[in-house]
Amino acid sequence: MHAASFAPVGAWWLQLAALAALAALIVRRAGSDVTGGTLARAAAPGLAFGFGWFVAGVSWLYISMHRYGGMPAPIAALAVLLFAGYLALFVAAVTALAQRAAATLLRGHRTLSPLAVTATGALFAGAWGLAEMARGYLFTGFPWLAIGYAHVDGPLAALAPLAGVYGISALAALSAFGLGCVLAATGRASVLVPALLLALAPLAAGWTARGLEWSQPTGRTLAVRLLQGNVPQELKFDPARSLSAMQAYVAEVLRAEADLTVLPETAWTIPWSATPVPLREALLAHLARNDGVLAIGMPLLQSTDAPHGAAAARITNSVAAIDRHGAIVSRYDKRHLVPFGEFIPRGFGWFVAMMEIPLGEFGRGAREQPPLVIDGQRVAFDICYEDLFGEELAVQVRGGATILVNLSNIAWFGASHALPQHLQIARMRARELARPMLRATNTGVTAAIDARGRVIDALPTHAAGVLAVSLRGSEGLTPYARHGNALPLALSLALTLAGALAWLAMRGRAARTR
Repeated sequence: MHAASFAPVGAWWLQLAALAALAALIVRRAGSDVTGGTLARAAAPGLAFGFGWFVAGVSWLYISMHRYGGMPAPIAALAVLLFAGYLALFVAAVTALAQRAAATLLRGHRTLSPLAVTATGALFAGAWGLAEMARGYLFTGFPWLAIGYAHVDGPLAALAPLAGVYGISALAALSAFGLGCVLAATGRASVLVPALLLALAPLAAGWTARGLEWSQPTGRTLAVRLLQGNVPQELKFDPARSLSAMQAYVAEVLRAEADLTVLPETAWTIPWSATPVPLREALLAHLARNDGVLAIGMPLLQSTDAPHGAAAARITNSVAAIDRHGAIVSRYDKRHLVPFGEFIPRGFGWFVAMMEIPLGEFGRGAREQPPLVIDGQRVAFDICYEDLFGEELAVQVRGGATILVNLSNIAWFGASHALPQHLQIARMRARELARPMLRATNTGVTAAIDARGRVIDALPTHAAGVLAVSLRGSEGLTPYARHGNALPLALSLALTLAGALAWLAMRGRAARTR
């Protein structure tokens, strides 16, 4: 049920309801075992909850490993289960902390006191926010399905420019814990009042902030075309099919003029310099007629300094912005690479060897890369998975970006819920940073999103097409854009510390009265 609260269902209230059920279970178990039980017993509900959540939520990983990666089905399924188990450990740690805290506060009492409810709720919420942040950083990070994403259309979304998705996660956990205490209270008035306050306060804060404007339109309107090629993943790196895809893209580019035309990630499977001459000349003639810019996702060669001064070539997963003269006037090299897909973690060469993924090792781009300037608009690119990391896109916004553009190819995951989930993530980035976000993808979801996270227009998935939009950029920095994850970290630490101090005070008071 918790997994279903994310896209494509996208029901923020269902996320709260599912997590509230877990919170109620934590409180009831604490009441039935006032010693707190073993750590494993306290962690068990969270481990089970998290395992079910992530197996259902990221089951599309199986498609990439088995159908397209060629990994044997049993091993691919086992990999998904093990990965879900790893992600569930973060949930288990939070529930263990909350249940042990609640159990010690219940000693000698039938139910939690109002202060105990507040203290345990703050601990639960703060720990949840910290756990999700840790999940977003450890081992290069996997913040997919952070619970804040389920709230992109709910009352809490208005707090995204302030606290980011991790801050919303902490506040959603606080609200869910309050609801869980209501469920577990069975009519005890002393618990209902603080529990309802915990449940409603974050929602009220979001409702109050809903009218705040964090940016304003700037510069002239750009005509943009976003191309969706719908190239089957199993054929994408076949030389004949790759050439056919390039020809189809060129034909579509030539159909209309635009200030900026964007092709998806790895629309070209070869560098720009290797583009067949007839295709190159057709594109340049078209760009010359309207002085437009063409952005293509492609691998590029980058020269680096190898040991002993020798030059070594490496491949970067890049966006090349090409002008009327055929020059790459701006390039963006992906900096946050996907483990196993774009680089091989140390000690896991054997795992990657079981998959048939071309270009499995990429070089990393620089942390700060200049945006593409078009008539005063400053366009910053990111590639596929990178839009999960709001703190990294915030660097681009602080650098002056007025429009964000994501190029993706998640055909690796077939017709799964990975596609609408990824759109939901992009919408949260737009809300956090108060910038319009454009998405050019191979199979979907190709979309234009405004600076408030609303989808202006989108193409159907798994169909070739073009999305033509007229768009102005935005200027003005949200608190999240200024400070990145420092604000949600401070919020989560404050909740955890407040809960811990209240817990220690009540525990000390109880010890003195015995």
